[in-house]
Amino acid sequence: MSDDIAKALKEEIRSVLESKVGEIFEKYDHDLADILRPLKWKPIVLLIGNYSSGKSTFINEFLGRQIQRTGQAPTDDSFTVITAPEGSSGKEGEVTGPTLVNDEHLPFGNLRRFGEKFLSHFAMKRVDAESVRDIAIIDTPGMLDSVTEKDRGYDFLSVVGELSRMADLIVFMFDPHKPGTIKETYQVLRVTLPASTGEDRVKFVMNRIDECENLVDLLRSYGTLCWNLSQMTGRKDIPRIYLTYARIEGHEVPEEFKVWEKERDELKEAFLDAPRLRLHHILQEVDRNARELILEITAYQGFKKVFFERLKSLLKSLSLAGVLAFFLGDFFMSFITGYPEEPFISQLLTGGVTASGLLWPILWLLMVGAAGTLWLQKVLFPRLVAQYSSDPTPLAELDSSYKQDLWSRIKPKVSEMIRTQARRLIWLPHQRHRIQMERFLNRELQSFYQKIRGK
Repeated sequence: MSDDIAKALKEEIRSVLESKVGEIFEKYDHDLADILRPLKWKPIVLLIGNYSSGKSTFINEFLGRQIQRTGQAPTDDSFTVITAPEGSSGKEGEVTGPTLVNDEHLPFGNLRRFGEKFLSHFAMKRVDAESVRDIAIIDTPGMLDSVTEKDRGYDFLSVVGELSRMADLIVFMFDPHKPGTIKETYQVLRVTLPASTGEDRVKFVMNRIDECENLVDLLRSYGTLCWNLSQMTGRKDIPRIYLTYARIEGHEVPEEFKVWEKERDELKEAFLDAPRLRLHHILQEVDRNARELILEITAYQGFKKVFFERLKSLLKSLSLAGVLAFFLGDFFMSFITGYPEEPFISQLLTGGVTASGLLWPILWLLMVGAAGTLWLQKVLFPRLVAQYSSDPTPLAELDSSYKQDLWSRIKPKVSEMIRTQARRLIWLPHQRHRIQMERFLNRELQSFYQKIRGK
């Protein structure tokens, strides 16, 4: 797929989203800009891994230039975006973190929330290299053992999670000497990545295999990595692990390891394939966000239904109480206090109903209505809000594992919306909005999938 076709499709996706469902997203406090943010810029390849796993060396080889520092010990404590200068007048150079997060043409605005300490460890290197003309590579600090937010000065795992959401390809690198035994590695694999991205975007790599003494040593390290991955991911089936090494001038790779030369090339091709992946992932994100919103709307629709069912029950009780109060209220008042002398029911039976005789029945009817309104506002509705804001799950239709996964992501949002905006939610036309969202999924979104498959 050519870059021009990809750009045209991205603009069409943006236009259709804004025109067809943009207003619905806004009504439910969803920022459409978050969904459209990946459309802003280039496809992103994110490299993460243990320190000394060879991320920087691999990047240098991919670029054909010595851009990133390399070494056996941790050598770089920054998140570095590497891409080619944009435009015909673009120049090589480095852009600081504060500039990046304040540039509205870049997708990094959300990273501002991680604070100045992080921004001082965030930068972009503009490199005049054809390999990064249409993509951007993000190199990350090597993961360590026993590191806390206090040690780094910012929330490393949350930053990785945010970048993972943006990335179209995530390359997770290990080396034979530390095949998955780092604490931060476990947290990223077990928690951060599953919450931020799909498994299809992650490629696992055992790098620097040429440093193994022999094939037996390599197999031992590979087996250890497979075991550790199964423990960290909780999966019995192990994903594919690319076996790679770097070509370093003056270093001769043992002949028995050159059989994996093809895997190095496949990994580089995956980098260059990021523009095509970008369109698929944009549609996946749109699809997921749309289905999450439909599930939200279903929950709000359920809340609205429960409210009106209880309101209907209350109105029935109030109607009965109102009839009794209208006809018998002043009768009991007369029986207790002696006033009025001739209650409304007596006037009605004798056929001599006067205008003054209707005063007390109407007042009693209004008092019943006022009491019912007070009960609705101070007791019934607050109880309903408290019940479903603490656990809105009974409102959702969780008839599949996929919906259950989506619900685990949006449940806090639904709880907060019911707690803070319940009065507004009961008047929104949820059924109509749900039909519109389902029509968007079945028509417009499927049309985009067909267009991508046809290119």
